[in-house]
Amino acid sequence: MAAPPYYNADIENTLLKIRLYGSVPLPFPEWGGGDRLNYYYYFFVFIFYIPEDRLVPTLPLRLNYILWIEDLLNAIEKINNIWGLDIGTGACAVYPLLAARKNKWHMIGTETDDISFQKAEENVKRNHLQDLIEVRKNLTSSVIEQLFEDEFKQVFDFSMCNPPFYSSVQELCESRSPARLPPKNGFTGSPQELITEGGELQFCRKYLKESKIYKDKVLIYTTMVGHKYNLKELLQDLKLEGITHTYTEFCQGRVTRWGLAWTYQDFDIFQLVPPRDQPRKKHAPIVYLLPQIPNIPYNVDNVINKLIIILNTLNIYHKVLNKRGNNIILDVTATTNTWSNQRRKRRLMKKLETNDCKKTKIDHTEYTTSSTEDSNSNETLNETNHFEKSIHATLKDEDNDLKPHTSSNDKETVPVIEPIVHAILKVLKKENDILMEMEYLDGSAGKEGLHQIVQYIKNNWK
Repeated sequence: MAAPPYYNADIENTLLKIRLYGSVPLPFPEWGGGDRLNYYYYFFVFIFYIPEDRLVPTLPLRLNYILWIEDLLNAIEKINNIWGLDIGTGACAVYPLLAARKNKWHMIGTETDDISFQKAEENVKRNHLQDLIEVRKNLTSSVIEQLFEDEFKQVFDFSMCNPPFYSSVQELCESRSPARLPPKNGFTGSPQELITEGGELQFCRKYLKESKIYKDKVLIYTTMVGHKYNLKELLQDLKLEGITHTYTEFCQGRVTRWGLAWTYQDFDIFQLVPPRDQPRKKHAPIVYLLPQIPNIPYNVDNVINKLIIILNTLNIYHKVLNKRGNNIILDVTATTNTWSNQRRKRRLMKKLETNDCKKTKIDHTEYTTSSTEDSNSNETLNETNHFEKSIHATLKDEDNDLKPHTSSNDKETVPVIEPIVHAILKVLKKENDILMEMEYLDGSAGKEGLHQIVQYIKNNWK
């Protein structure tokens, strides 16, 4: 394969190493010197000159941000002739370069630092994207105000920002716990890029305040947030102001960031691009080696059939999610507790059967004695009937407790689906053994309810 544009063989031969799966890490800690021709991304073919004391951006995380903005614009049916604003574009102008190269968007990047401004302009020219990208110097302390005060008539479809995280050098130094492993990438960044008065939260609040003044200049305002506790504060601010907003989570490797968007237009972006669902908390599954049942071939099909019989006995709803080879995954939901007090029910049923036998025996007995004996017999029969009724009543009450609760006001009986136990059941064949794994998802009975179901399966596996 031919070498791509801006290919630097010296860098590859001396520093780059190919990993087992074909990826090529860029060893930033080993690169030094002045201006560095040191950042090359194959898929988009970029070349950056980055001053040694400036941030070296990780492109996958930045690309995630761009892709999320794509989702927002698609949701409001804004497809063509896109104009975007990047606040604090940095020496690389990485967001404008990504947006212009990937989507042909028109981008304006603002920058307050002299050196970063100069390098950003150079990097735009180096990548031949001057027709799509313009870098503007921000000579004020405002976030976006200066741009619109100059009679700038362009209406932006979106704005984006990756604000400094820290409020002071001390906060920067104390931000990483000494117990954590050292970062894989080298530490880079100037004070202008890492520190701002009041930190990230104050910067974003200032950004939000200025956005209220220029509601119609930007269709969707967005920012990246580096600290989750700041995201909660900003979400609260937006709720109190009644501003339509949404948010998401960016997970790239060991780094997690959050995206926040708000608008003053008639777009319900919360519904169009809802917040990303949090990943469910995983619980350690309960694993049970299913033994072979006598006189039944030991294979996955027979095991599944037996499990389904048990689940049906317990009135547990089950749905096949995946079946591949000798592995099968079921989604199981129990809305009533049908597995508790099984011994008590068996004892009551046994007593009931015993008394049925006694009743039959009494009915067929020939009475040749006096009326006193007849009276005693009647008393015995009455006691037997009373005991029998009490057992039936007990079992009936328990059965009623197991039925779904319904509303008395409804004309039709509609069960309220409130899972007691919701779990994932897996049947796996490993060598000569067949294993059952049950992983708790949710439910009012908690993990203890799942343990009880597993115990019931063990007791009835015969």
